[in-house]
Amino acid sequence: MRKIMPHNASSEQASQLKKVLLVINADTSKQTAPPQDRSKERLADYTALRTALQGDILDWNDIRATVWAKLMAKVGGKGITLATLAFMRRKRYSLFYCDSENNGLALAFLFKLSRSNYPLLMIGHWITPPKKAFFFKWLRLHSHITTLFLHSSAQYNEAIDQLGIPPKKLQMLPYQVDTEFWKAEHAHPSHTRRPYICTAGLEFRDYPTLIEAVRGLELDLKIGAASYWSKRRNSSVEVALPTNVSVNSYNYEELRDLYAGSRFVVITLYDMNFQAGITVILEAMAMGKAVIVTRTHGQGDTVVDRRDTVRTEPPRSAKGKFTELFGGNEVDGISGLTGYYVGPNNVEELRRSIQHMLDHPKEAAEMGARGRRTVETLMSVEQFAARIRRSVYETIEEPLSVSQPEKSGPSALNHKNKE
Repeated sequence: MRKIMPHNASSEQASQLKKVLLVINADTSKQTAPPQDRSKERLADYTALRTALQGDILDWNDIRATVWAKLMAKVGGKGITLATLAFMRRKRYSLFYCDSENNGLALAFLFKLSRSNYPLLMIGHWITPPKKAFFFKWLRLHSHITTLFLHSSAQYNEAIDQLGIPPKKLQMLPYQVDTEFWKAEHAHPSHTRRPYICTAGLEFRDYPTLIEAVRGLELDLKIGAASYWSKRRNSSVEVALPTNVSVNSYNYEELRDLYAGSRFVVITLYDMNFQAGITVILEAMAMGKAVIVTRTHGQGDTVVDRRDTVRTEPPRSAKGKFTELFGGNEVDGISGLTGYYVGPNNVEELRRSIQHMLDHPKEAAEMGARGRRTVETLMSVEQFAARIRRSVYETIEEPLSVSQPEKSGPSALNHKNKE
C-alpha cells in the first residue's frame, strides 16, 4: 500500500521517515512514562499517545532549550513557537500531531506558506471564535490539515456549515478521562454532618445560577473553583455566598475525595457552542456519580437524560450522541440514564433537578453506575489514544510498532440531527 510522504522526499528519505512528532502545548517532563501506580498519578493523554504511537514529543522544554525560542514565545506565544520548532524538524518525521489550535493552526500555516505536504492531525477544542475562524474561512488552512479532531457535535456541524471545512477532514473524538485514577475505590472521602453536592472547574462556569439554586436547600455545596488549564474568572465571586456554600481549590487527589463523598455532581455552564465542562463531567462519571449538567449548545453529547429534549428555545436533544456513535448503550451492556440536563440560566429547573436527585438516592446511584460503565467503555484515555492511533494508521497506511488494543467504533459524525 502507498505511504503518504512529503512531496519532496526521496525514496531513501522515505525509508527513514517512520516517526510521529507529538506537538504538545504543555510541560510533559513530569511524566515521561505511564505511571506505575495509577491510583496516585493520572495517566496523561500525551503519555498514552507517546506509548501508543512510539512518537517523539515536542513541548515547552524545547522552547526553554534555546534563547531565540524563549524570546519568540514571549513575543508570539508558545503555540507559534512550538509550531516553528516542529516545522524546523519536519524532515525527520512522517506525520505531525498537534494537541490544540494554538500550535496546529500555526504549523498548518507554515506548511501552506512553504508548500509542504506533511500529514497533520490536530485537536480542535473550540474552532469557531472569530480569531480562529479567520484561519479556516479566509486562509483555508484546512487544506494543510489532514484530520481535525473535534470533541463536540456542535463544533462538527459549525465547522462544515460556517467554516466550510469538508466533512472528510473532520472526525468526532470523545474527550478522555483516566478511569484508573478517577475510581471510587481509590478515594478517601471525609465524613460530613449533612449531605453535600459538589462542582469544579472555571471554563465558562455559571456559578451564580448554581449558588441561587441551592440557596435554602438542606445540603451543602462545595465548589472547586480552580483549573490547571483555564484562565477564566471565578464567577462564584459575583454573588454573596449563602452559609451552605463554600469555595476552595483542590489538587487531583483532594478532588477525587470530594467527588467520592458527594451525593452527585452538578456542572452549570454559560451557553457556549463547544464542550466546556467536559473534564469534570467525565471525572464525575468515572467516580460513579450521577451528573446534572447545563445543556448548552455545545455540551450535549455525553449525558443520557430521561427526556428526549431540554426545554430551551429551540429545544435541544437530551440524549447523548457518543453512546450511539462509539458503540451504543445496548451494544456495550449499558442502558438507562446517566444524568439530567437543565436549560441554561434556569434557577428553578436546576433547583427541582437537584431536589429530585437528592430525594431519590437509589436512582442517582444507578445513574452513577451507568456513567462509570459508559466512560470505561467509551471514553478512557487509552481509547482516546487508540482512536488517534487508528487515524494515524489510516493516514500513513503503514502500521507503527505499538502494543495497546484499540476500541472499535466510528470516528466521524453524520452531518445531520442538528439542534
